[in-house]
Amino acid sequence: MEIMSDIEHVIEMALTLQREGKLIEAEQIYNKVLEIQPRQADAIHLLGMIAFENRDFEKAIGLINEAILINPKVADYHLNISNVYLSSNQSALAKTHIKIAIRLNPEMSQAHYNLGNLLFAEGYIDQSIIAFKRSLKLDQNNQTIWANYLFALNFSQDMSLKDIFTINRKWAKILEKKIKTKPNFQNNKNIRRRLKIGYFLPEFDKHVTIRYLTPIITLHDKVKFELAGYGNSTNNKLPVSNIIDTFDSWTDVSGFDAAKIAETMRNERIDILLHPCTYKSRYRNVLAYRAAPVQIACINLVSTTGLLATDYLITDNFVSPINSDESLYTEKLIRLSSFNTYKQFIGLNEIGPLPAIQNRFITFGSCNNISKINPDVVETWATILKKVENSRLLLKHRALDSNDQRDHISSAFSKAGISRDRIIYRGFTSSREDYLNVYNEIDIALDPFPFGGGTVSYEALWMGVPVLTIAGSKIMERLSGSLMYQLDLKKWVLKSKGQYISTAEFMANDINSLSILRQNLRMKAQNTIFNAKKYTLELEDALEQAWRNYIF
Repeated sequence: MEIMSDIEHVIEMALTLQREGKLIEAEQIYNKVLEIQPRQADAIHLLGMIAFENRDFEKAIGLINEAILINPKVADYHLNISNVYLSSNQSALAKTHIKIAIRLNPEMSQAHYNLGNLLFAEGYIDQSIIAFKRSLKLDQNNQTIWANYLFALNFSQDMSLKDIFTINRKWAKILEKKIKTKPNFQNNKNIRRRLKIGYFLPEFDKHVTIRYLTPIITLHDKVKFELAGYGNSTNNKLPVSNIIDTFDSWTDVSGFDAAKIAETMRNERIDILLHPCTYKSRYRNVLAYRAAPVQIACINLVSTTGLLATDYLITDNFVSPINSDESLYTEKLIRLSSFNTYKQFIGLNEIGPLPAIQNRFITFGSCNNISKINPDVVETWATILKKVENSRLLLKHRALDSNDQRDHISSAFSKAGISRDRIIYRGFTSSREDYLNVYNEIDIALDPFPFGGGTVSYEALWMGVPVLTIAGSKIMERLSGSLMYQLDLKKWVLKSKGQYISTAEFMANDINSLSILRQNLRMKAQNTIFNAKKYTLELEDALEQAWRNYIF
């Protein structure tokens, strides 16, 4: 017992070193333990975790599997090997071990959370929501779990706007209860002075918000507005664009919590905080601490923020029709002529001829996240492929580098009556030019539902590829429809799956019209949905009006 106790103590010391990032020292200690006890499962498992941190996935899998063979009833071993399998694109084995971990320890919140993420990635949205709810029940204050849970709600066909509002408010109330004091702002209320606008870009290396934001920041009227940027990256690098240089000031908020970020903005007398990436709830926390007298959610969002401290939400008349129920938002809605705008890829990628002319068959396509390809989407797209003779479906996403994910999708389409040879897969491409060039292989883009495209719809249209979409009721069910309406392509925006299928068939049989549309679409898009100058002018008018509302 004394030797065992000593070894456990030594392993605990090594684990502390490992958590501090001192991997070499920790590894040396684990190896010494194994010289004394070659079958010490914890030491073997933790060596596997060091290999995982060093991204040696094969070695990590071998070591953790060895630990599992010695002691198969340790839930942590199964949870951690599932993480390794996920990182090495082996989702089927990851799911197997996550389920074993849950069976061994049903109270393990992290296992339920991981299962939710895996189910979400496979398009099983409602099952993923159940897993996230179970995880939250065990760890109700975990903001990472809340973020993925709230995000997933927008992908569910069973979740109404009212459901999404109610659950976002539930999350927000937990946060709001922690905030004891309200700030007393001393900002100068002179209506004629230059306004100081804050933009918040948390973890800007993990999302595409900068592509929406760059043209706006560049075009802001610097006589009327002083621009202050606040943000951080998870890789400690600056954005690849020159967006930071466009701000009048930039503050790196790495290591700051939400309260500290809000305090920093208040101390710097931000008049209006524009938050351009509230799509994940963990990014919204700063709004709850009231960083500025006026706070606005905009650009890259999927729902209400749920926070009483968010004053406005930027939308448009299509995404949020005039007759929509505004009580399902904590914010007042500001409707511009466009929900957002997007960066133009000047100098990249000419639009090629319609692929169908040379191929002699239609290629439908989607470059959306494959989590949007739920069973209902598979069935609908399979019906389209059956109706359009010899047609193909091209799917592109980084997750399709995984054989497991390709097999999962191929199996789903096979059950719907579509053979594997009619599905074309494209995985990750490192350059923007190579990525955009994929659209030169696609005749018609199919928008998934209920969560449609955002960036990919803009990029398809830039490359001359029209987007067929179903307009539902939630924000991300209507964004692609908004783009197509602005382009005066209303026939591409449908109300039902039946209309979606019949329109796909009709459009696919009119090669001449598709070819003409393809060659004219970019110019039309540049004048409308990519018209950042128009969008920025409208946004600035809205900012000035919001400030007047605050003063008076």
